[in-house]
Amino acid sequence: MKKSIKTGLGITALGIGVLLISSCTSNFCSNIEKAKMMYNIDQGVTVYVDDSQLSNFSSDELKQLGYEKLQGNDHIYTYVPLAEDGSYLLSNQLNSVISTVSSAGGYVPSTEYFRAYDYKVLTSALELANKSISDITSASEISSLTYNVNENKIELRKDEEKPQLSILHKYGYTKFYSNNEDQLWGNYIKWNAEIALENNGISEEMCPTIDFTTQYKNTLNNSITNYRSCIATVTGEYGSYGQYDETINIEKKTWGYAWKEGGLIEGLLVYPVAWLVDSFTELFGGAQANGVNQLLALIIVTFIVRIFIFACTFPSTIQQHKMQALQPQLAKLQAKYPNSNTNQAEKQRLAQEQMELYKKNGVKPFTQILIMIIQFPVFIGVWGAMQGSSALSTGTVLGLKLSGSISQAVMNISGWPNNPGWWTAIVLFILMSVAQFLSMKVPQWIQAKKAKKMTKLGKNPAQDQQNKTMKMVSWVMLIMIIFMGFTLPAALGVYWFIGAIISLIQSIVTQSIASKQQRRK
Repeated sequence: MKKSIKTGLGITALGIGVLLISSCTSNFCSNIEKAKMMYNIDQGVTVYVDDSQLSNFSSDELKQLGYEKLQGNDHIYTYVPLAEDGSYLLSNQLNSVISTVSSAGGYVPSTEYFRAYDYKVLTSALELANKSISDITSASEISSLTYNVNENKIELRKDEEKPQLSILHKYGYTKFYSNNEDQLWGNYIKWNAEIALENNGISEEMCPTIDFTTQYKNTLNNSITNYRSCIATVTGEYGSYGQYDETINIEKKTWGYAWKEGGLIEGLLVYPVAWLVDSFTELFGGAQANGVNQLLALIIVTFIVRIFIFACTFPSTIQQHKMQALQPQLAKLQAKYPNSNTNQAEKQRLAQEQMELYKKNGVKPFTQILIMIIQFPVFIGVWGAMQGSSALSTGTVLGLKLSGSISQAVMNISGWPNNPGWWTAIVLFILMSVAQFLSMKVPQWIQAKKAKKMTKLGKNPAQDQQNKTMKMVSWVMLIMIIFMGFTLPAALGVYWFIGAIISLIQSIVTQSIASKQQRRK
């Protein structure tokens, strides 16, 4: 196999390894928090309307339109709003499941079933809240969503505190979570069986089949796979989930929890970095205020992480400068063995004399490998922390959600070109890409400029091949970071942008100091 092919395969394997390993940090979200995410993604099909909004309609008209009094409460009506194509307005995710099952020729449960299931969810949520249906005086107590009767429109209530006070916002997670068993889907399975057996006009044929249930569960499970923002230092409302971008209540996580649920990387790196982000966000005013608090926290945490990395890599930097100082002598050795790339004997003699030269000047060429071993876990830990931080899942900066990916914001062209999140994402992506490119190339340009001043005593194919390989690895890593910055949460894009700027400044300063020291010698 040709060396170029081997190199290509090796780099590809490295890229795949980075992607796989960096996604292996533990998810800090508990089952109840996952259930809350799923409820925001699929809140059922039923909306709740105050009778005051329906005062212009007679009882017969309300019945004909599909409004029904909430069982046990004469002041609240339930309604299932439909789009013109017959899909449910309240849940795009449920519509997706129905479309998939229908396309495969499967059976879809009736609206009566979905309505009955929503009633099960409500009564269970009320039980957790220690309330009864008769206690409810307005629809706002039940749901964080409001329904405009005249415009057939659903939206979050304008009162920002209402979503946090509503029964279903707090306890709607019971739709997917069984408190007694601490597991997902426990109630779903039990309630499906109960609805089919109860004498409520809903036959077993109107309930979901095994095929529908399997598709529904798989879809909802997959919808929360990438949600990992559950590392909170303060219990509170975080995130932006579902088509209505609602928050969920995240419980405070401790360092001990990180060690218990995760492992070495989670305990040593992921939790501490996420803790720093959350702590600085709280210091600047909290996650609920605005995205500027999170942005300031990101900048400070990036500086702290980079200082830590610099402290770990400082010995390597010293060794690198020593290697640069030895370049003229290395060039003489390489000229002495011009065929080392093909001649095994010359290759061995060159390696032996290089090692003697390194030893004589106190150079340890393998320090770079040790530094990579240190940097890689830090890279994974920071990645996990940025994905896991609850503070970063809340708030926006110039319309861009820090918890959402740049790609999602770019693809969201609704309201273009006035949608601020769209152009903010584009600007951030360009800045991040340019900064990463410069942080990689500027040190190489400085080295190339220094190399021109050195006397070239001859070509060395082995050294040339090594340089080509290093350049290829650098380009692959650059492309990977840019790709990941485009597809992963925008907070990571901000981190990589700030980190690249710091790395660039660090390279220029250290190179300048090293050059002055060499001139003095």
